[in-house]
Amino acid sequence: MKRKLLLIAFFIGLFLMNNSQAQNYNSAIGGKLGYGLIASYKKFLNDNAAIDIFGGLRWGGLAAGAYYEIHKDIASVDRLQWYFGGGASFTTWRYESFGFADENYFELGISGVLGLDYSFDNIPLNLSVDWAPTFVVYDTWDFAGSYNRFRSGYGAFTARYILN
Repeated sequence: MKRKLLLIAFFIGLFLMNNSQAQNYNSAIGGKLGYGLIASYKKFLNDNAAIDIFGGLRWGGLAAGAYYEIHKDIASVDRLQWYFGGGASFTTWRYESFGFADENYFELGISGVLGLDYSFDNIPLNLSVDWAPTFVVYDTWDFAGSYNRFRSGYGAFTARYILN
């Protein structure tokens, strides 16, 4: 119970943070490399908070999700920010893609995200790289409790066209 309260307090703190920083764009659309063939749309909600929504084809199935991100300037490099946050995602695929029996797989996860975000001055291009460790809340792969539900290897390189 204490752990849940601490987690709730942490996320409330994320939502209440309001430092006046100027992001370099308002919204952008593009693709993520590292997740599969995934589209990404990022929209800033205020000067330092953004939503990154993604979805597409992954490992012979589908993947979709969203992250809430807090952006902070890196003072020594113009137009470079670091960000952190969290969100949720789901993934589907067929076991057959990995040499197992021909069955479907479904996974629902809660993720943290930590990354760097850079936008160019003279061209409408945004690049980011992130790490998204994920805890699987529900899946259809059952190994009688011996299955590791923590995924530390999720992350992506993202290139987006700046819309405005």
